[in-house]
Amino acid sequence: MSGSVSHVGESGLGRSKAAATLAALGLLAATGLVCGAVALRDPTAVTALEGGASASPSPSPAAAPSSSGRESSSAPPPEPAPALAPAEPEAPAKAPPARAQPAEIEGAQAAGSAALGSLAQRYPEDPAVLRALAVAQAREKAMAAALLTAQRLFEVAPEEVGNDELKQIILRAANGTPDLALTAFDLMAKHMGSRGPDLLYEVVTAPKFGDWPRDHASTRLMESSVRQLASPALLVADDLRRLTDCPTKAMLARAREEGDVRALHYIKALGTPQPCRGHRTRKCLRCGPLQKELRATASAIEKRKNEKAAAAAPPAASAAR
Repeated sequence: MSGSVSHVGESGLGRSKAAATLAALGLLAATGLVCGAVALRDPTAVTALEGGASASPSPSPAAAPSSSGRESSSAPPPEPAPALAPAEPEAPAKAPPARAQPAEIEGAQAAGSAALGSLAQRYPEDPAVLRALAVAQAREKAMAAALLTAQRLFEVAPEEVGNDELKQIILRAANGTPDLALTAFDLMAKHMGSRGPDLLYEVVTAPKFGDWPRDHASTRLMESSVRQLASPALLVADDLRRLTDCPTKAMLARAREEGDVRALHYIKALGTPQPCRGHRTRKCLRCGPLQKELRATASAIEKRKNEKAAAAAPPAASAAR
């Protein structure tokens, strides 16, 4: 019995060794197959597989709801924009100022400045009433009041600055007492447009005015505000009047283009022989080298003067000539 047991043990041990040998051979064969597969693999396919594996995105976590979204959902809705106020209706056109009837003016003129003053209160913007009042006040020697009325008239109707009757009133005041003259000069310098400097120049050059009015008017003509109102014709005439020497060619060119009869007076005087200094019997030309330019300037001014006169003449008078 012991012999049989020994035989069985030997046979079992032999089978274990055989199984171990077979397992080792199987492992060796598997290793060889793997190594062969690695050696024979396609590099392009491997690279493509590796790239696909690395490019596959990993699932991103779901975005958490933002707090701003929660806040906006809980915020109240915006208020509607306020409605625009309706446009204001346009103001109606200003009605023309009331005018006095001719019969009313004639009746007030017959009664005097007091009646015209009452009429002017009823029709404060009627040029005919204000003009009649200024004339009546001057006739009654209320010259200061007449100047104030004239100023009011020029504000209402600027075209009245050319009225000859009012011009004579203002010039008469300029030749009056100093206070009255200053009021007249102020009216000319500030309230009569380009007509005012013309009247100041007339005070300077007219022989009927005294030295004080002439000097004061000449000073006012030098003010920048007055020169801005003055016409180019007046400016060149006044510049020629103030000359103490011969004019420049530039000044003569201005006179040729812009001068009128006032400039012509000085141009002709410069071209006329005068007694020589130190020789009473001899005549000399003050600006001899400029005689050609002086003659051309005088000719241009006279031509312009004649053309204006012809244009202003009535058609019947032009036909008669």
